[in-house]
Amino acid sequence: MTEPRLNEDEATPSTESEIQGEPSVAPAVMPIAEDAAEPKAANTPRVRKMKRPPAAVIAVVTIVVLALVALVTWRLVAKPAGTVPGTEIAATNAPAVAQAKGPLAVYAKGALAKLVTNEAPVTIADISFIDRNQKPVKLSDFKGQVVVLNVWATWCAPCRFEMPTLAKLQEHYAGKGVKVLPLSVDTEDKFADVKSFMDVQQPLEVYADQEFQAPSKYNITGMPGTLILDKQGRQVARLDGEAKWDTPEVQALLDRLLAE
Repeated sequence: MTEPRLNEDEATPSTESEIQGEPSVAPAVMPIAEDAAEPKAANTPRVRKMKRPPAAVIAVVTIVVLALVALVTWRLVAKPAGTVPGTEIAATNAPAVAQAKGPLAVYAKGALAKLVTNEAPVTIADISFIDRNQKPVKLSDFKGQVVVLNVWATWCAPCRFEMPTLAKLQEHYAGKGVKVLPLSVDTEDKFADVKSFMDVQQPLEVYADQEFQAPSKYNITGMPGTLILDKQGRQVARLDGEAKWDTPEVQALLDRLLAE
């Protein structure tokens, strides 16, 4: 019997592995040369550009440094001859002393460092206000006494803080010809608050300028503001801002005015 012949067109396995059905092995992959690899991030043009500070930043830093050097140099060169180190601060902190003029300028120190005195007494406008019982009072009613006219308001914290020292000042000069006159500039609807606050400031009395005359006529732009008047009712000194009034410096000034 004749064996059947295979069709010559059919493919025949060429290797033993293909005959047994095993997968063929893929060809080995050759490594890429290092110089052909993708460049590292640190060496890319973009990263190199980010590492380099922009020209504008360099210019700004240079200008700032030069300005600081110029400022230091100016302060060293511009210091006036004969200036003792440390005195510049003292001069800056005592602007009111430079404004103290006339015979009372010697009292502008200590608690009265901000005191402004005049070359000569200044006549001021007379104003009207009310007392605790809402009776009219004039500033000129107190002529013959040395007057410490303190313009204040209940909403002013420094005013409230210094008021006890004014009360002690009045207590010290009781019956001695000094009138401490605390003049409130609160509105009419706050009059009860004014009286309530002053009730604990004995022996000070209640006075209210509900028309806001004192600040406008005496150029008081901040609270508190205090005017010192001689026996003729003329302004001889003023102090803008808070102060401690029960001090030897204040007593020395008032004693001087009482003696005139």
